Parts: sequence; structure tokens; C-alpha cells
Amino acid sequence: MPAAPVGIVGEFAANRPLLSNAILGAGLIALAALGVRQAGDGGQIISFAANALYVVALPIALAALQPRRLVRRLLFALLIVLVAGVLAAADMKVFPLPEMIAVPAAPMTFAAVGLTAFLIALTPLTANVARLSVVAPFAAILGTVGALGYFAFEPMLDASEGAAAAGLALAFGASAGAGIAADFSRFFAGGAERRQATAAACHAALAIIVYSLLAVAALLGIQTFKSNFGAVEWGVLWAGCTACAAASAAALFGVTGVLSTAQIGEQAAADENRRRQWFAAAWRPVRALLPPTSAGAAAAIAGVFVVIAIFETRFFAPVSLMVFFLLIWIASAVAFVSLRTSILVFAILAPSAVLAGYAYAALGMEPPELLGRLTALALCAVAIGHMTVSWRDAGDYWRNARDVAENALSDGLRRFLFVFGAGAASLFVSARTFEWQEGYTAIVYFMMTGFISVLLAPAMMTAMSARFRRY
Repeated sequence: MPAAPVGIVGEFAANRPLLSNAILGAGLIALAALGVRQAGDGGQIISFAANALYVVALPIALAALQPRRLVRRLLFALLIVLVAGVLAAADMKVFPLPEMIAVPAAPMTFAAVGLTAFLIALTPLTANVARLSVVAPFAAILGTVGALGYFAFEPMLDASEGAAAAGLALAFGASAGAGIAADFSRFFAGGAERRQATAAACHAALAIIVYSLLAVAALLGIQTFKSNFGAVEWGVLWAGCTACAAASAAALFGVTGVLSTAQIGEQAAADENRRRQWFAAAWRPVRALLPPTSAGAAAAIAGVFVVIAIFETRFFAPVSLMVFFLLIWIASAVAFVSLRTSILVFAILAPSAVLAGYAYAALGMEPPELLGRLTALALCAVAIGHMTVSWRDAGDYWRNARDVAENALSDGLRRFLFVFGAGAASLFVSARTFEWQEGYTAIVYFMMTGFISVLLAPAMMTAMSARFRRY
């Protein structure tokens, strides 16, 4: 089996971890300090950092620190619930705590507990990724805070586009780190030497980072074109892409640096092999129900529902959404260098958005405005991208369609679910910090679209594997 490519960036990040992180960290800290000074008291920047640490970084750290044995894990989860209950009750004035203890707002505590419970419930899939990428959310926060310093000079701190970009930057940074950890565990369990596995994982993450930046560019380009009467605000687009690039780069070099210097033993490979065995056993009933013919039929039925939804539901800004889907299709083809992968991304994302709109209409709910909808779709597109890249890499010539889908989901589903949880929490942090009310509706829309996407993915992957591999 040939060794995975490492690339120039992977070699530099893995072999010069202190130098790369020192240079990047110093620049981001300086930019954040300048932004705090420019913004006066810098309350929003400081508040964002504190909220992100509490809602995103702390739950991932707790998921990484959870015990391996089931009984101890249950006691650990019970302790977290008790502490969270005390903090929430104290904020709601049920009983007082000493003034020296800063009590977070109850909604922040509930969001943090929600993400923690989500990650702990998915322990068989995500535990190894959380342990190996525990530094990712902290690095992503540093990168996003540095970008917020840049926002203060634009100014974009009070703009809804700035809030959306900050939430996406935090989510993309954390998910990029999780992708590096997933690739590292795969390469390491496959027999690669630790530093080579780290460099190869860093190199593999570049594609999803480029794809994330293109997705943000598509989002802000369409949004500013609509809101600015037919003219793209290039400054806003550049600032949003800069924020996502800063957070992703910080996570890229941070996680790679830690993996290349930490003393990682064979336990990581054993955990990865155990995870694969667990997923194979859990997936067996679904595999039996999804031969290529059944998968093709399921995909066709989903297509019928999509057509019905298009005719039954009035869509807000349909031209903007179609242009966004087209740009996402082009972005995935360019970033992943695979036309088949871009078709699969489009085949999952577009029907999910249509069916989510139909669900909103059926439930009598008001969908988010264009910015909130595009923000949710951009985040969902990146989550699908994490999953479909695994499908692209799983297409070895000796596997049949069901084997390709199983291997793709074994690796890609944990990435998708990690982005799903961290992405919703990141949008919540941004909505809470910047008082971006549309962010809350974007979270609901993202979760609904993501849920439909993960339901469509197995059938779409199996059907397209059979079509392209001709099994």
C-alpha cells in the first residue's frame, strides 16, 4: 500500500511545529489586541472568546477526557449534569453563589451541556477524534478572535454578515481539526509512522479548508449582491474569508503540531480499529436493507418527494439559492478534484434544502431570511463535504457499492456529526454574542437540513457507487 502524500504544508507543520505555531499565534494575538483597542472596550471580542470557550471548547475537552469504562463514563456524565444544574439554577436566582464565582447565563450552560451530551452519546464514533483534536477548538477560537480584531477595522463587528462569518469561522476551524484527527487515526492505524501520519493528515485537510473558504465566499457574495442592490461588497467577502482562513489555519497548525510532538502510543490505533469493528457491526442491518437496487429506488423516491415539494412550496429567493447550489457544486469540484464527489454533494445538499423548506411549510414555521438560510446551507455543505471526501477515498477498485458506502460512512459519518454538533454550537455563540437574532433560526434550519442530509447519504452513496463503478 503506497504511503499517503504529505505535501509541503504537511511537512512544514509536522516538522516545524513550534516555529509555525509561534509565528501564527503571535500574529493572531497582535491582531486581536489591535482590534480590542480599535473597538474601545473590546467587549464583544472578549465576550465571544469567553462564550466560545464555554460552549464549544469545554464540551469537546470534556468529551476527550471522559473515562473509557462505561460505569465511570456514566458517573462522569452525571457529575457534568449536576454541575450544570447548579450553575443554571444560580443564574436563575434559585439560590445564591459567592460573588467571586462568575455564573454563566443559563442558555449558555444549556448549550454547553447539549453539545457535551451529544459528543458523549456518540462516543463509539467520535471519542478518538475528540481526544486527538482537543486543541482544535482552542486554536479556532484564537483564529476567530484574531479575525474579529480585523473586523473592528472594517467595521463589521455590528453587521449581521460579521456575526455569520464569525460563527462559521469557529465551526470550520474546529471541524478542520477534527478532520485532521480522523485522518491521522486512519493513517496511523494503517501502519504509518506517527510523524508521517501527521503530515499526511495535515495535507489531506487542505482540500476541505479550501472548500470551506469557497463556500463562505459564495455565501457572502450572494448575500451582499442581494442586500447591496446588485453589487458585491468585496470588503465584506474578503473579511469573511479571512476569518475562516485564520481559524482553519490556526486549527491546522495547532492540531498538527500537537500530534507531531505528543507521545501517542498504539492505543490510538487500537481505538481506531475498535471503532471500525463497532461501526461494521452496527451498520450490518442497514447494509442488508440497502443493496444497489434498493438504494437506487430510495434515491428515486426521494427525488419524487423533492419534485412534489418544489411544486407545493413557495421558495424565498429561488434564484439566489440556485446560484448558491451551483457555486457549491463548482467549489466542491475544484477543491476535491473530483466531478463525482461534487455531484454527490449537490445530490445531497439541494434535496435536503428543498425537503427542509417543505417541512417548514408543513409545520407552519417561518424559515430564516436569506442570510440565515445561506449560513445554514454553507455549514451543511461543509459537513456534507467532510462525509463525501471519505466516499471519494473509499472507492477502491476491489470493493462493491455497499462496501464503498460502508467504508465511506465509517470514516465520514463521525466527521459529519462532529461538524453538526460543533457547527450548531458555534452559530449559537455568534448569535448570543452579537445579538444576531437570525442566527437562532439559522441553527434550526441547519439542524433540519443536516438531519435530512444524513438520512439521504447512505442511499445516495450506494446508488452512485453502483452507477459509477458499474456493479
